[in-house]
Amino acid sequence: MADDLKLNPKTTAVILVDMINAVAKGDGPPYNPSANRQAVTDNFARLVAHCRQAGTPLIYITTHRRADNADAPKTVSDIGGGGGGMLAGTPAVEVVDELAPEPGDYIVVKPRFSAFYGTNVDGILKALGTETILVGGISTQRSVEGTARDAKNRDIQCVVVSDCCTAGEEDVHEMTIKHVLPLLVRVRTTDEVIAALS
Repeated sequence: MADDLKLNPKTTAVILVDMINAVAKGDGPPYNPSANRQAVTDNFARLVAHCRQAGTPLIYITTHRRADNADAPKTVSDIGGGGGGMLAGTPAVEVVDELAPEPGDYIVVKPRFSAFYGTNVDGILKALGTETILVGGISTQRSVEGTARDAKNRDIQCVVVSDCCTAGEEDVHEMTIKHVLPLLVRVRTTDEVIAALS
């Protein structure tokens, strides 16, 4: 049985993974996100608004590549590309308008799936005195799970916000949320997290 979640807004930080146009909304502009991706943006908007009022720091994790894709992953996989078209300075890699960063927020570019790998996220969390991270974004089984695993390996308390995540295949999202992530971290809804921060 899941424990009651209680969070101190000042020692908690939110990590929003790849909530950028090309990932959260798809091909464009103009952008026409699928229903499941729009729902993630809407839930994040509620969480972000609450965290801004509570003084909980926001860390936006983004992705972009060089035009020649030289900084793309070198390992070969059966499914998934190397991030072509995700060029720095283009609308594709901008945070979606509904979640636009504000002065004082953190923006970090990650080179791989995890928000921790090759970034200064660890240093930011230490400087903030963070005890717990709230993680959501796209996609559940890659960047969200990768970030949760790295938090686990660093002994950082982590809560994945289940309805602030999705994947290209909703059954894969559901499997990851129900059967993989609970083995690593706590998994809660937006409403549960907002209540825990109140």
